[in-house]
Amino acid sequence: MVKGIDCIISGKNLDHKFILWIYQNANAFGLKGITFFKNDGSIKIVAEGEERNLNRFINKVNRGPYFFAFFSPVEVFSVTWHEPKNEFEDFSISETTE
Repeated sequence: MVKGIDCIISGKNLDHKFILWIYQNANAFGLKGITFFKNDGSIKIVAEGEERNLNRFINKVNRGPYFFAFFSPVEVFSVTWHEPKNEFEDFSISETTE
């Protein structure tokens, strides 16, 4: 079943390398959506896809990438589920902030 999520991630050392890692994982799980930095430095993710793939994506992003060997930069991770809006053709990184 196709679902949608909105995620907010905040923490230390959230940089462009981290957001690129989010993008790569979203594509690996076949998700559509967008991610970007908010004005406060946190990251927002809006994604749609199969519920199973969204759950796998959420678990991976919440743990953080391997290149932060002994610690995750993720301090706060929130997820809101919603019905898909089917507004995305692929997954992208935006320069737009909110």
